[in-house]
Amino acid sequence: MVSLNVAVTQFELRPERDLDQFLAHTEDLVRRAAHQNAEVVLFPELASTGLLGSITDHDVTTATIRSDYWDVLPTFTDGIVDGLRSMAKNHNIVVAGGSHNRVHSDGSLRNTAFVVHPDGRVESQDKTHLTPQEHALGTRGGDELLVTRIGPFTAGVLICADIQFPELSRYLVRKGVDLILCPSLTWNRRGVHRVRTGCQARAIENQLYVAMSPLIGHNGLPADAPMHAAGNALVTGPVDRTVGINDGVLAKAESSEEDLVVVSLDHDLLQASRANPEAPGLALQRPDLYAKLLAEAGA
Repeated sequence: MVSLNVAVTQFELRPERDLDQFLAHTEDLVRRAAHQNAEVVLFPELASTGLLGSITDHDVTTATIRSDYWDVLPTFTDGIVDGLRSMAKNHNIVVAGGSHNRVHSDGSLRNTAFVVHPDGRVESQDKTHLTPQEHALGTRGGDELLVTRIGPFTAGVLICADIQFPELSRYLVRKGVDLILCPSLTWNRRGVHRVRTGCQARAIENQLYVAMSPLIGHNGLPADAPMHAAGNALVTGPVDRTVGINDGVLAKAESSEEDLVVVSLDHDLLQASRANPEAPGLALQRPDLYAKLLAEAGA
């Protein structure tokens, strides 16, 4: 069996007083993943939001949050990436370190995911589809999708809301992707449902694996309207006779606390699923029909 051991974090949002505390928190989960023989560990969207707790010169409120996201959180991102690089090397594991705020060279605020390899390579991708809250902050969406290799899998990254747009996953499949990593941050049960359903739908329609890591909990900030992050770590795959799991869920965190789930993803089984679809799968697509319908719609 050709497989990949994937660890997915359910990462707690805490007040982090400084970069060292945040990196120690992160490395604790990287170490736990490595001890369970994971070859890649996934963290959530905006995983470093807890570093709002490092602000001591003013109260973090809804009135300051825009400047805090622009002027404070991005100052930690280079240090975070350096820390992730050390963790990947020291624990010999790919660290899909979640996403973090950064200021792009063009002056725009970006929500950027980083995938760090044990050999020191750092790959990144900006979130493409932004929430209304991110637009209000002045964040800009990216225009490129990362395709990388992790063990036997060709992997892509779709950040939270990006998983809800099937056009992106179809593009990734055409690039050979059979594993999607989804760092996520949602703050109500509707958002949790959207992301979870999106992950399962993308796995079913593309006959691939999707791993989703949520941020959970709260750090009491902004003080006048604390954000409460919610969700459960999830790994899902195709729903068919070959894989043999009726709801497609290979692993899910059942706790509402910080957690880590580890699952072995069978690459050979996935290829068998694609080769012999029980339901109309990738092998039974009708691209001629899709092109005709798009033309009729004027797209």
